[in-house]
Amino acid sequence: MESLEFVYTGRPSKVVFGEGSLSHLAREIRALNAERALVICSPEQRETGMEVGERLGSQLAGIFDKTVAHVPIELTREALSLATALKADSVVVVGGGSAIGLGKAIALDSTLPILAIPTTYSGSEMTPIYGITESALKRTGTDVRVLPKTVIYDPSLSTTLNRPGF
Repeated sequence: MESLEFVYTGRPSKVVFGEGSLSHLAREIRALNAERALVICSPEQRETGMEVGERLGSQLAGIFDKTVAHVPIELTREALSLATALKADSVVVVGGGSAIGLGKAIALDSTLPILAIPTTYSGSEMTPIYGITESALKRTGTDVRVLPKTVIYDPSLSTTLNRPGF
């Protein structure tokens, strides 16, 4: 019988998990040595993005709520331009894979650390894989710079997920 090899490479990220863990957001931004966070979300997640902004208080630089699927390069440039104009020193991404993808695209072209707050379980928040669409062509890659530094999993944020079979 042939032996199987298993190789795992751990990536440097912090996970904060538990009901109510969103209450640790300000602490986790400070742990990133950040003071001004740009919140990224989709129009559908704006209410949650606003709640996150309220929790950040004086640490909130602004909210960008234009996330769409497939991370168009134009949207990445617009969000990065806003982050620069607002003097943001970090990005807080709220939502699913599309929002997390936009945060990753911003991190790829800047030094801004990402704190991800997933509202779905796509898994993108735990990988260094990114995708950006330009001229209808999606380019993907892997770069440790896009890996969120911190991920806050608060189960209360995923209660509206569809539950097939229930």
